[in-house]
Amino acid sequence: MASSSYTKKLGLCQWSESDRPKRIDFVNDNAIIDEKLGEHLINTNIHVTAEEKIRFANPYTVFSYAGDGASTKTFALDDNYTFAIVFQKFYPSVEIESNSVVVTRFAIAGRVFGSSTGVTLTSNSLIVTQDANATDGVKNNFNEAQGQYVALLFR
Repeated sequence: MASSSYTKKLGLCQWSESDRPKRIDFVNDNAIIDEKLGEHLINTNIHVTAEEKIRFANPYTVFSYAGDGASTKTFALDDNYTFAIVFQKFYPSVEIESNSVVVTRFAIAGRVFGSSTGVTLTSNSLIVTQDANATDGVKNNFNEAQGQYVALLFR
């Protein structure tokens, strides 16, 4: 007699002592395993890639830099970051000067959803700007000479 019971999930043979396994039982079980495991292995939507494993293990990078006063400063990135936060240390995120100019010292940058003014994130670089003069009442301050900044980059 073939198997008298089967597993719940795959329907594989589960012989009892009184069962007499037959070759066809093994052939059928192997076919079920091959089909189910084969479907699983080729389904790339459910597997984590090597790149995703790196992102999960290291979801962010933090670095600090000193401004040099140039109108733009570009940092080459070794990975494909999707979101960044940049701010100047020891200062409020926004400050209003006596001439009603708003000085920004905090910005977010996203490659998908856009950015605040003053910071741009591309697939391989972070670009910060330092404005000498205000535009529409706003002056970006992300590369002031001797200014101290922090950049947080998220994968």
